[in-house]
Amino acid sequence: MDNVNVIRTGFIAPDLSLPSTDGGIISLKEILSDDFLALCFFSDSSDKRIRSLLTELNTDLPKSMSGFGYKVVAVSPEKIHRLGRLKNDLSLKYPLLSDERMNVCRRYYVVNNERPGRQVYFSIFIVDNELIVRHRVSEAFDFKFHVEDFKKDIAAII
Repeated sequence: MDNVNVIRTGFIAPDLSLPSTDGGIISLKEILSDDFLALCFFSDSSDKRIRSLLTELNTDLPKSMSGFGYKVVAVSPEKIHRLGRLKNDLSLKYPLLSDERMNVCRRYYVVNNERPGRQVYFSIFIVDNELIVRHRVSEAFDFKFHVEDFKKDIAAII
């Protein structure tokens, strides 16, 4: 994927407004705080590996080198009622947002066009309170996501 528009470190994160499992519509600007935001994209919530990754993100993430914490929010093209069941089944502490039309997924360049249906690459963007992407990991670039490596990477963010 060699597209100049792909969201990279230092880019401004595209805003979003999506229905949440916590009720109502959530926008990116509303959920930003003094801590960093770990914006996670996933699909196929029935997949054991995805369920395991989402559960691991439910545990406390390490603070950054500058002492900031991380707040997790996950986005999926799945319907909100299915995401609500997933949140309850896995006892997730963070909100899941439904992007059924995949507009946000397209703006973040995480849509997997190689697989049928509404599929996205598992990806996480670390966004600061000024909407700047501080770190990005995505399976769109031919690697498998590992939570332990991710935790080491985000602990080094200043």
